[in-house]
Amino acid sequence: MPDAPSDSVRVRVPATSANLGPGFDALGVALEWTAELSFHLAEPGAPAEDGAVAAIEGMAATAAQRVFERLGRPVPPVAVSYHGDLPVGRGLGMSAAARAAGLVAGNRLAEDACPADAILELAVELEGHGDNIIPALFGGVQVVVQPSTGPVQHVRLAPPEDLRLALLVPEFSMPTEESRKRLPVQLTRAEAVHNIGRAALVVAALAERRYDVLRTAVQDVLHQPARGELFPGLFPIIDAANEAGAYGSYLSGGGSTVAAFVSPEAGDAVAGAMSKVAREHGLHAMTRVVAMREAGTEVVTEVAQA
Repeated sequence: MPDAPSDSVRVRVPATSANLGPGFDALGVALEWTAELSFHLAEPGAPAEDGAVAAIEGMAATAAQRVFERLGRPVPPVAVSYHGDLPVGRGLGMSAAARAAGLVAGNRLAEDACPADAILELAVELEGHGDNIIPALFGGVQVVVQPSTGPVQHVRLAPPEDLRLALLVPEFSMPTEESRKRLPVQLTRAEAVHNIGRAALVVAALAERRYDVLRTAVQDVLHQPARGELFPGLFPIIDAANEAGAYGSYLSGGGSTVAAFVSPEAGDAVAGAMSKVAREHGLHAMTRVVAMREAGTEVVTEVAQA
């Protein structure tokens, strides 16, 4: 007798770091910093008192329901509970995590009837770009390209096991859409060549474990200078990380988190150096040293209907 379909499912989803310096909207990596979300086919209760948590749960529920829409099925009510400490609006892919969790949970609640290519299409449609949500879904380091027509293309690299990211997470947020408004609409040929070469170098350095070139590889002229205007301490913090032994440092996604590629042994020292300079600039921030994650979003538990 086949198992009864589930009416509850719990999934684990990683934070992500996008751009990796010059790879604007094209590079991202899953992190070993995860949250779990529980989904139930039931009317949602009162929204969470924390507005950020309520927003996460709302995005996740909407994503789960979009799976049913895509399958042409009646859209059920979905109640979501968030369990975790991923920061919102800090450049660690929280909206992508919520939507990835919702898509995977929705598909499991729909007996995995939605094919992978449809889930990928929904993911990019919901998030607007793939550099966070694709590593959130599939893990690893992801190179993502959205052609002018046709589906998004992505290639996964296994994350280096001997590399870590030291993260400085300030208390202030930098909403992505607001910071994008400051970005240049045109680049000179030299600026375009600068970022093209360095984005390629990031990928090659991670693939070949050539960490000695990461200092050059993560340099960017497209988005970090403009975003630095919103975050005056950004470049002093990057400089401090590099001086303390980081292989290379960059603004994670749209910010405000600063990420530094480090050896496992150097992680705490680099995090401490970034924290010291942040305090000198009047910033309150936490630090965390994390590995890059092989797995993307995964089902943890599910409960069959009675």
